[in-house]
Amino acid sequence: MGILPHYKLYQDNDPNHNAHISRIWALYHCPQVIRTPAQSPDLNPIENIWIFGRIFGEYLNNKIRKFKIFSKNELREKLMSEWDKIKGNVCENLVKSMPKRLNEVIKCKGGPIHY
Repeated sequence: MGILPHYKLYQDNDPNHNAHISRIWALYHCPQVIRTPAQSPDLNPIENIWIFGRIFGEYLNNKIRKFKIFSKNELREKLMSEWDKIKGNVCENLVKSMPKRLNEVIKCKGGPIHY
């Protein structure tokens, strides 16, 4: 299984996330790899997901309290339903912002950017 040619693999080069087997797999299966410095949260979209998750968690907490939920399965279904309504747009927008983020880093000569 490889990555389709029009996709890019994002690697943050953090040694904790960059096992030898992962590097070998990427070498043979990923036509395009974007490598960024380790410990660079403004270039790591997942950091925005964590922030969004905290905000969304508060929103969900308020929204879910409006329902009468009687089981774990009901709670899970409601949570998944609400998450499914927005997760695609959030993730897609973060991924689409990567070229702009990279250009800003170049303009700032490696310094912090506003993301």
